[in-house]
Amino acid sequence: MDNSISIAFGTPEHGWLPVDFSYKDFHLDFGASDVLNNPTEELYNAVTKLQDNEVKRITWWLEPEAYFFDFERKGQVITLTIIETDDLHNESAAATELIKITGDNKEIIEPFRYVLKQFSSQTYEENHWPYNLDKNKIKNL
Repeated sequence: MDNSISIAFGTPEHGWLPVDFSYKDFHLDFGASDVLNNPTEELYNAVTKLQDNEVKRITWWLEPEAYFFDFERKGQVITLTIIETDDLHNESAAATELIKITGDNKEIIEPFRYVLKQFSSQTYEENHWPYNLDKNKIKNL
């Protein structure tokens, strides 16, 4: 059985990036805002610079809700924890762990590297998605 995750980015429109994430029976389909952060740059850092015993977080802001994708590496084992909060700006807002996925580099990291390379190879009008990865970073994927 394939334990890889599946992730796809749609075409951004007016600062919203469509994200479709699946793992076995778990599915998220959402639009991430470009207002507070650059989630594609955060994702790049997580999939290319994650060190042993380190956690890197990607914040997908949904205004006001958010999803956090926390990547953690312990040796060859990588864990992706997805957390949901009702309000990113309210410290007392509930945060709920939705799923924890454990696997290796091929199962966890590679699908994100692939979708990021695919997405970053395209050009979008700045009013739709203002962030572009540097060409050297795209080569590193």
